[in-house]
Order: sequence, then structure tokens, then C-alpha cells
Amino acid sequence: MSQPNVHGLPQFLRKDEKGYFLDYRVEADGLSRRKRVRLGLIPMAQAKRILAEHYQEIANGKYLAEERPRVTFNEAADSFLAFSEARKKSHRRDLVSVKALRAFFGARPLESLTPNLVEDYLAFRKKKAEERGRSLKGSTLNREMACLKTIVRRALINRQIDRNPVEGLRMFRETSRNRTLTSEEFQRLLDHCSPHYQPVVQLAYDTGMRRGEITGLKWDQVDLKAGVITLKSEDTKTQEQREIPLDEGLKDLFQKIPKVLGSPFVFNFRGHGLKDPKTAFLRACQRAKISDFRFHDLRHCAVTNFRKAGVSDSTIMSISGHKTYAVFRKYDRIDREDRLDALAKVRRFKDSKDSYRTQGSKTEVSQVVG
Repeated sequence: MSQPNVHGLPQFLRKDEKGYFLDYRVEADGLSRRKRVRLGLIPMAQAKRILAEHYQEIANGKYLAEERPRVTFNEAADSFLAFSEARKKSHRRDLVSVKALRAFFGARPLESLTPNLVEDYLAFRKKKAEERGRSLKGSTLNREMACLKTIVRRALINRQIDRNPVEGLRMFRETSRNRTLTSEEFQRLLDHCSPHYQPVVQLAYDTGMRRGEITGLKWDQVDLKAGVITLKSEDTKTQEQREIPLDEGLKDLFQKIPKVLGSPFVFNFRGHGLKDPKTAFLRACQRAKISDFRFHDLRHCAVTNFRKAGVSDSTIMSISGHKTYAVFRKYDRIDREDRLDALAKVRRFKDSKDSYRTQGSKTEVSQVVG
């Protein structure tokens, strides 16, 4: 029988570079056979508990359940990316997250992950960023942890693992962006955009469409007579079809966009569809001397302007494509103008009450005199 080893472990429990494992012998058909059951990189206390649960069976030389192949993080990640490519609009973001996760978890068995190991990963990511003279925001790390959770959840669904090894993992607290443009700032930004790029920025500012929805827009989706843009389910992040209304100003904007022969796309540059206008947008912001502003913030501007104009929340959500009210509220920014307007409304309300009381007193006095 197996005896305590140099690690000071109890009988039948061993450890090597791959973690803990049960090591014992069984008798079958007159033959003695060595049996090893891998437990992985788990805490010693957990390994001892597993041994205690099976100690009597092991001592009696009985077979434990046959091991199934242990899926590695890389294998689970490959399975997730295949799902992501087929189903998710955020596949490109998933590719970035998985690349970062692979650098740390790699060939580790997925079952061996623990919340403490994830904390080690976060420290590893921050250190690597500091070495490159950068800092990682909590939102970036949250996207990677969310990706990790999804990989584990997909592995559970596919029965590659029996339990969630990162259950209870806490995310970083994120601060919502609160940046919108004044009318003057927006006009300055528009004036400093390249001519072919101005309609893209105008459309985002007026409608709240996402960048990918705009750059992938095709002429057969634009109906100027009906005054709508129709986004198919495969064109939207939420995978739901929706209509974007066009007023006279936006109709005129589309009428001025030249069509490129052989290209189905509305927005082109030198005969090719726009790929990623991020660089062009950042340069326009720099020229316009507008700081801390991103293309996606134009979506915040549109939602906020709709709300200030008195459009109902449900109508705004049908245009912007927000599925939940909680997410929608993050895009509706309350600014200084709103707070000043609130105070002015209260003042008018108080003045009207004071006026009513004054008029009421005068009426009572006149009745008494009369």
C-alpha cells in the first residue's frame, strides 16, 4: 500500500507539479493494478477531504469512478470562441479577452481554477500593463472576467466540468462615463471632421446608432421616401430588428452622399467601405480641442437630447436599441443644464402658488368689504 511521502501527506495522497492525486492499488482478476486519480491544483485541505470521502473504498482496493479527460482552459476557450463567432456581435472583443486570459491560464485544467487564482491573474495583468507604461481600468478587467465566467458557464453546459470553479468571483466597481457635447462643441467637432466622415458623426449624434451599425449600413436599408433606416437582426448588437427614423435634415444628408459604383455600403472612403473610423474620430477631436470624448459617447448625446426634447423613454429605447431600462439609464446623462432647469421649474411652481395665495387673499378681502 501507498505510504506517507516526502510531502508529509497521508496514505494514498500524493502531489507533483500537476497537483494532488490519489495513488493506490486494486486487485482484479488475480492481478494487482496501480490506480491514480488526479485531483489537480487544489488546496491541500480540499484534497484531504476528497481522500477522506473515498478512504474506505481505496483501502478495500475498489475502483473509483473512471476519470474522464480533463478539459484545459485552452480547450474550453476554443469551444467558447466557436460559439462567440456564431452567436455574438462582440466576437472581436471576446478574441481580445481570450488572448489575455490564455497568457496566464493556458493549459491549466479548467477545474483547477479558483477565485484566488483569478486574483493572481488580475495582479499579473496589472503588472504587465505597468511594464509597458500603461494602466488597466476596472472596466477592461471586468470584460475579461466576464469572458472567463462565460467560458466556465459554457463548459458547464457542455458537461466538460461538474462545478463552477470561479463561483463568487467579484467584479470591479465601474464608474459610468458622463461626457456629452454642448451644441457648440458638436459643431466644432463636425467642422474638423474629414468631409467623407462628417455624415457618419452626424448620424451617430442624431440617432444614437452604434458605430458598427453605421459603418456597415447599406443603401438597401435606407428608405428616404418612408423616412426610415431598417436594421436587420443580424446587423444589431441585440440581434433584434429595429427602425431608425429620418427627419428632413437626415434625408438631405443621405441625398448628398455619393454612391460608389459596385459598393453596397453607404459610407465609403477611396472606394472601400469604412473599416474602423476610430483613428479618424480621435484626430478630429484633437483638431477641435475636445478632450475625453469617444465615438460611443455620441450615443450618449443622442439619448440625452431625445430625453431633453420630451421624447418618452420607451420611444427612445426603440430607436437606440436598448433592451433593458437599467442600461438605457446609463446613456441618459443629467448635466448642469438639467439641474438649472429643474431649479427654474421649482421656482415657477413656487411663484404660481404664491400668486394663487395672493389672489385668494384679495378675493376674501373684497368679499368682506362688499
